[in-house]
Amino acid sequence: MQLLLVPVLLAAFAVAQPLTEEQQKKSETIALGCLEQHKSLNPEDLKLLRGGDFSKVDPETKCFLRCFLQQAKFMDADGKLNADLAIERLSVSQDKAKVETLVKKCNVEPQADSCETAFKAIECYHREKSSLL
Repeated sequence: MQLLLVPVLLAAFAVAQPLTEEQQKKSETIALGCLEQHKSLNPEDLKLLRGGDFSKVDPETKCFLRCFLQQAKFMDADGKLNADLAIERLSVSQDKAKVETLVKKCNVEPQADSCETAFKAIECYHREKSSLL
């Protein structure tokens, strides 16, 4: 079941940027590692993220998102987003100026709960990703 979720998760977290083959493999490894840490996640709720439906997001899902962002190095251990690295990695296959605008817009201030920070960033990226088209 976990392997079936990887494409769904990648779609949710890649934020509309086509990934290189290397990025996709790394993202799959990260997603599976985070799923191992968050075994209580409901696969159906995670699938909703792909379509931008955040209505079923609970604290465990938010912490899964934090895990993913931290493992990808887009967020540090203190819950601060690494905008420069996100721009560097995501602009490999997209217009850098557009990626910079998106990342800067969604570089949310760290919340008291880093899981909430991760959620707010992912939610923003999903909402604003059309600006890359």
